[in-house]
Amino acid sequence: QRFPTEKAYFIAKEVATTERTYLKDLEVITSWFQSAVSKEDCMPESLKNLIFSNFEPLHKFHTGFLKEIEQRLALW
Repeated sequence: QRFPTEKAYFIAKEVATTERTYLKDLEVITSWFQSAVSKEDCMPESLKNLIFSNFEPLHKFHTGFLKEIEQRLALW
């Protein structure tokens, strides 16, 4: 009975590590993309607003998800 708990814990830790990496990559990519698009003025303003408006909810979701995983791991 102890083995599945340990295995589940390590899987959860891996999910947390992956989520942390994803969140950092998302931040880098979005800031780089926003900077590049803003400088080059290569797309219509309406398209920029549409694309950029999706970054915040995505970032907010993954930040909350990571926090939830980390809290559960701490209580394990």
